[in-house]
Amino acid sequence: MNAFLTGVIFLVAFTATGKSIDCVTCYSTDGTDCSGEVRTCTKGQTFCRTLTSEIKKDGVASNQVFKYCGGDEEPHWIYREESLTTFFQLEIQNCETDKCNEEPALLTPRANTPNGIKCMHCFENYSADCNSEETIECTGDMNKCLFVSGNICNNGDLAFDDTSFNACALRHCTNIASADLHPFYGEIATGKIQKIEISEGINYA
Repeated sequence: MNAFLTGVIFLVAFTATGKSIDCVTCYSTDGTDCSGEVRTCTKGQTFCRTLTSEIKKDGVASNQVFKYCGGDEEPHWIYREESLTTFFQLEIQNCETDKCNEEPALLTPRANTPNGIKCMHCFENYSADCNSEETIECTGDMNKCLFVSGNICNNGDLAFDDTSFNACALRHCTNIASADLHPFYGEIATGKIQKIEISEGINYA
C-alpha cells in the first residue's frame, strides 16, 4: 500500500497550472496526521492537498496520510470498497490558502445503511478467479460490485505494495462506476494486476 500511495503523490503533485501557495508537505504510515516542512509550491501548483487512507480489518483501523502541493486537475475524491471483514477508503482533499492542510485530516464518514444491493463475496488465494454462493449486502454509496485479480497478496492477505508476491482474486462491494476509476488501475499496465471489473449488483430492495 505504501508504494501505491507514493506513486499517487508523484503522479498528481507535479501536474498543475496556476499560482503558487505555501503547503505543509509530509507523510506518515501511522495515523491521519503528519508534521513536516512548509514549502512554497512550484508555479502551477495551486492547491494544498491531503491524501488519506484507512484500512479497517476485523474492526481494527490503520491509517496513512500524505500532505503535499497539488494542481487543480485532481478533484476531491473518495474511493471505497468493502468485504465481510475489511473496509478500505482512500480520500483526496483540496484547499487553496497558505498552510491550509496543516490540520489533521478528517475522513468523510461512510454510511453503514444497506442500500439494497448485494454482490458476490469471495476471496481465493493463489488463483486468478473466485466464485461463491455467498453474497455481501452493500452499504451507503457502495452500489457496484468489484472483481480484482493479480499478484496482490502476501500469504493470504491483500498487500498492493512491494510485499505482495502471490496471485489472488476477490469480489465484493465498491463505490466506483468503472474500472478506470480504481486507484490501482495503473497497475494493470505493469502486470501486477491482471484484471479489474465493475459490475451491477443484485437489487434485493
